[in-house]
Amino acid sequence: MLDFHPLTLEDKEKYEKYYELCMEKSSDTSFVNLWAWSDKYQAKIAFDKDFCWIKLKDNGQYVYGPPLGIWQNKNWKKIFEDYGLQKQKFSLIPEALFKQINLAYQNIFSDNTQRDNWEYLYQIADLITLEGEKYRNQRKLSNQFLQNNNYNLKEIHTKDIEKIKTFQEQWMLQPEVSERHLMLEHENTAVCKILNNWQYLEGKLFGYYLSVDENIVAYTIGEVQDENHIVIHFEKALYAIRGSYPAINRLTLENFSNYQYVNREQDLGIVGLRRAKEEYNPVSFIKKYELILP
Repeated sequence: MLDFHPLTLEDKEKYEKYYELCMEKSSDTSFVNLWAWSDKYQAKIAFDKDFCWIKLKDNGQYVYGPPLGIWQNKNWKKIFEDYGLQKQKFSLIPEALFKQINLAYQNIFSDNTQRDNWEYLYQIADLITLEGEKYRNQRKLSNQFLQNNNYNLKEIHTKDIEKIKTFQEQWMLQPEVSERHLMLEHENTAVCKILNNWQYLEGKLFGYYLSVDENIVAYTIGEVQDENHIVIHFEKALYAIRGSYPAINRLTLENFSNYQYVNREQDLGIVGLRRAKEEYNPVSFIKKYELILP
């Protein structure tokens, strides 16, 4: 039987060894993301010799997340049966793993994709240059910000955390935020959890903040996934400062021009967020699926 326990910071090093073996890495299951959101999803994990198993609370019930490890050439039907997981629900399964499981079960699972949880992938070079008609609006707003403001981009270090926390409080008080999705309250908890533990995560995470006349107007927090991918977990800017969102995105990515892709996570089905992510012209997605084992 699998011996599950609540995910803690002490699990980070061991957890990441399994995550690094996955052939398709979703932001959902990066250690930092799973741990930061564990107040909402009450994440639990269990290790065996081949996999790190994940359970997440969804609408009051625990469901399984994608097991982390080497997915290829595994007898998934036997693995699930050996652990007594028949009839269990699995969610947020990346497409590469879904195909492996479906093959083991002779393709009995329908294409039950979770569109709201698809993660958006972009070419970093494109989001730095913003060339062409398809980036016209982002380029215009970014250039206006850069031309009209006395700005400065700095890397976040432990000494900066208190002022980032103060800015996060300011961001939450904006009218555009207070009337928006309840998920932002959960996100705020996740942001504060990371900021309050920055000294334990510094080096794993990267962060930058953007100032105008010494006042913070935006920040971003992310991590490197592998030699080709980075992921942006949180990006916040003041709505009253025109162009601050495209500017923090563009300026941050200039520091990662040697990487190919940036993962800007899912839209959760929020109409405005989906529109904004689509306007940046994703080149691909990490598609995710759910299934119930027979």
